[in-house]
Amino acid sequence: MALFDDINAVLDLEVPQRLPVFCLSQEFDARFGGRTYHDYIQSPESIVETQLRSLEQFGWDWVWLHLDDTLEFEPLGVGVAEGGANVVPCTADYRDFDRETLRSLEVPDPRSARMPLLLDAATGLREALGDTKCITGRVAAPFSAVTLIFGMQPTFLAMVDDPGLVREALVFAEEQATSWGLAQIEAGCHAIWLGDCNASAHLISPQHFEEWALGPCLRVTEAFQAAGGLVFLHNSEEKLEGLRLQAETKPDLLSVGPGLDMAEAIEEFRGKQAIVGNVDPIVMLTDATAEEVAAETERQVRLMAGGGCILNSGECVPREAQQANLQAMADTARRVWETVGPGGG
Repeated sequence: MALFDDINAVLDLEVPQRLPVFCLSQEFDARFGGRTYHDYIQSPESIVETQLRSLEQFGWDWVWLHLDDTLEFEPLGVGVAEGGANVVPCTADYRDFDRETLRSLEVPDPRSARMPLLLDAATGLREALGDTKCITGRVAAPFSAVTLIFGMQPTFLAMVDDPGLVREALVFAEEQATSWGLAQIEAGCHAIWLGDCNASAHLISPQHFEEWALGPCLRVTEAFQAAGGLVFLHNSEEKLEGLRLQAETKPDLLSVGPGLDMAEAIEEFRGKQAIVGNVDPIVMLTDATAEEVAAETERQVRLMAGGGCILNSGECVPREAQQANLQAMADTARRVWETVGPGGG
């Protein structure tokens, strides 16, 4: 059975013939490929080469093209700090959160600034892999995008002091997120990793999520799905209450953060929503032994035997993670599924 037959079975809440196995391993991949992170993101060619090498070793069923959180915001005048050779670029200076600044912003051409780095890498990987792997780009969901443009504290204060300004900013962020994601789908991405970590339940209340984050995220999701893309929503969520609300944005896959027992999430969403997660990238993939990783992977895979699940790390895997641990996760998932999956004895 082809990969996307298995993915679609999961999305239909059924049991796949072969369990898809993902890993948010990009920072580790750069090291595994013998590159500093700075060198990894210097060209589409270096990204493609690095990802193909990682796929050859571990056999993941996707390629995750995150790169960094600033690609689509740098053209808006958001300051970017590159840091050191192995530091992922991050925001160094936000824009002022006022109407004059907001109304001066224009949705950037997806071929501007550094944005083509991700687009061209997606095209190169799609040409190399076709539909044998799920090429997955990434977009910041509107609520998180506002905090990434203007800063988290100014955004949270404005939700109380000037809610109209926040609503205007969300309209802009929704338009930009839609443009950026559609460009990635056109470039060859099968799926979009829609990140809304600043709308997780450990940062905003359920009431604020419903008021500010849910609607814009839902509309962006629908736009990507209408264009033929899959949407994998990730809030790094560790509370069932938060996941229930995030499921209302109707993603194809709902990502479970590493702080929640996967057994609880599977019990909650069985027959309702396809989910993905959640091997801990620090406790397991970095600090544990390969034997401990194998045991945790086996536990999770057995839980997933009822269908509607994809195995993944619960968050980004750091550069310092252990190769033997990632190998144990990949190999154990395959071995255990041969027993507990549809073809098992």
